[in-house]
Amino acid sequence: MNNTERTHRNYPAMNWRSVAARAAMWLLMAAPGIMPAWAPVYAQVATGASEEQQLRDPDARIRERAVRDMGERGNAVYVPSVAALVQDPDEKVRMTVVRTLIRLGSDASLSPLSIAVRDSIPEIRYLAIDGLVNHYLQGYVNTGFGGVFRSATKRVAGLFDNADSTVVDRDTRLDQVVVETLRRAMIGAPDMNTRVRAARAAGILRASTLSPDMVAAAFGENVELTAEILRALRKIADFSAGPRLVFLLNYPQLSIQREAAITLGLLRTTEAIPELRQLFENTLDKEVRKAALEALAFMPTVETAPIFEDSLRDRDGHIRASSALALGRLKDPRHLGVLEQVRLGERDEGVKLAIAFALIMNGKHVLLDQVVSALGSRLRGGEAEAYLVEAARDDTVRDALYPRLYHKEASVRAGLCRVLAASGDSRSINYLEVLLKDRDNNVVAAASRAVRILRTQPVR
Repeated sequence: MNNTERTHRNYPAMNWRSVAARAAMWLLMAAPGIMPAWAPVYAQVATGASEEQQLRDPDARIRERAVRDMGERGNAVYVPSVAALVQDPDEKVRMTVVRTLIRLGSDASLSPLSIAVRDSIPEIRYLAIDGLVNHYLQGYVNTGFGGVFRSATKRVAGLFDNADSTVVDRDTRLDQVVVETLRRAMIGAPDMNTRVRAARAAGILRASTLSPDMVAAAFGENVELTAEILRALRKIADFSAGPRLVFLLNYPQLSIQREAAITLGLLRTTEAIPELRQLFENTLDKEVRKAALEALAFMPTVETAPIFEDSLRDRDGHIRASSALALGRLKDPRHLGVLEQVRLGERDEGVKLAIAFALIMNGKHVLLDQVVSALGSRLRGGEAEAYLVEAARDDTVRDALYPRLYHKEASVRAGLCRVLAASGDSRSINYLEVLLKDRDNNVVAAASRAVRILRTQPVR
């Protein structure tokens, strides 16, 4: 046996924990008057104390380290042990507990996270609410322990003008504990930021049973909460809530007038048409004016059609696009001539896409290729998808989309899968199942999701 083999035999390899622990013990023995802040933690490890014992240790630093270690392992079996510390007297321990519960991502995490929503520390409440969302919408929270957890709402805000697309799938079933927790937080949390965050979460999770509570809370004087509730109601799509929100068009803050107009349009609140028309014609604020016409465009009538024809030549591209969409939704062939005419002279690509939608809605299916191809565009993909989701509710348009489902571009194929997930029917499943064997993983995932959603919908 050589010297190297003898050394390895007498001194087996030690992992980093044992090395650090022995170093801490050496420091304690070599210099009794000097005790680094971290030494007790590693001394505890050196004694061989179990993790369960560390969770009960009087030293908060040891408890926090034990919770963190469990989170880093990513094994949901630790959830009950970690959850026991959700009301720990030390706020750093409680914050780490919430982070770990989110990272472990178990159904068993929902109850302790709901308890954490009532924590005395606002930041813990915020993170717990985001954690409830993350359970149903993986990736909503950045769960790395290397820095501060961030919610998707903050990350997305810097990348897109509109984060309203963040929402769970239609077939998502919520635990009633989560729904009740969000209701209590939205109407009774000690600070307004928690209430706003709860309203946002309720919208993202499509918690439809909370719609009456949201409408009642919208009558308050807090602008931020009212705006968040309006955005949430758009996602929940409770059309019965619309008539009770019309009064918000006269709210003193212009930002609420704008949010209210968009919400009333998406909820197809026809009772609001006279007020929306008056707002469009009389407001001095450009953003409110655009929102009012956009709302009217969701529910066009023969009486409002002249407004849209006149606005097709407005200087503002948003106004022109909304007007085109409105005339498309009317499905009145009398407007085909003016739509074709403005299409020839339009230079704005976004407006041209809206005009193409209008013509498709009036039977010009040859323009489907233009909108379908735009699904692959980073700039116009979102608009194109929204237009196709709406257009595909028509049987003839949906049938025309099936051959295009096997487009050469993967991004387009995935986009069409999302379109059919929202507007398809039982017949769509057979076409989508072909893409379950697609060579692109994103397409396979989109097709699988669409099939799953459509199978849970009533047959039509």
